[in-house]
Amino acid sequence: MEKNRNKILIAVIAYNEEKNIRKTLEDLLANNIGYDIVVIDNGSSDGTAGVAQSMNIPVISHCINSGNSMGTVMTYFMYAHKKNYEILCQFDGDGQHIAAELPKIVNPLLNNEADYVIGSRFLEKEGFQSFFFRRIGIKVFAWIDSKIIGHKVTDVTSGFRAYNTTIISFFSNHYKHEIQDTNQLLLLSSFAGAKIKEVPVIMKERENGTSEFHSVNALLFPFKGLINITGCLLQKQQILKLTRK
Repeated sequence: MEKNRNKILIAVIAYNEEKNIRKTLEDLLANNIGYDIVVIDNGSSDGTAGVAQSMNIPVISHCINSGNSMGTVMTYFMYAHKKNYEILCQFDGDGQHIAAELPKIVNPLLNNEADYVIGSRFLEKEGFQSFFFRRIGIKVFAWIDSKIIGHKVTDVTSGFRAYNTTIISFFSNHYKHEIQDTNQLLLLSSFAGAKIKEVPVIMKERENGTSEFHSVNALLFPFKGLINITGCLLQKQQILKLTRK
């Protein structure tokens, strides 16, 4: 990836990641090959935003927590659109993503191979593979989403993703509703005509804190996923009309 070839933004999403955010940002700064960084703070009650600001990283803070990390998605789409970024990457603030892996999800966009790239833990099965019961849920929804879009995906909940201006523009100009989960983000992008590609990446297990997928969220995950998939299918024709204008 050539320095300054494209205007690239890394959106680091975080909620109460005070103990992880510094190491995450240090990793990004050490491996910076020509992109900007912004932290999307999802209403943290700890010092997450302060740590980022002390490192001179721009921070956009939600006044309240949206309930889960997907509440940051529309924020970073609007920010990237307003600032005219050509490529946008989501990078989780919990320390699970590795900055050196960024070219894997960015290069397919630079080479016009895709509009939406997902970094998958499961293509080569290296690094942290998530927990057993969550992997079962991921496999089920990966199968459902793959059938709907007609293209195999394996890691539908991956937070390590990248988008080009096709996706940035669609969610900034046409789809003005909140994004509830990754199934919705994937399906709506596909309905809007996006070329979707998965690439193998390595992830780490978080060192501090707990995932948003605690026991209650884990129990609700399959029900919410099915509701969101149904909602996307009901919106398909409307999305097709929007993108044909």
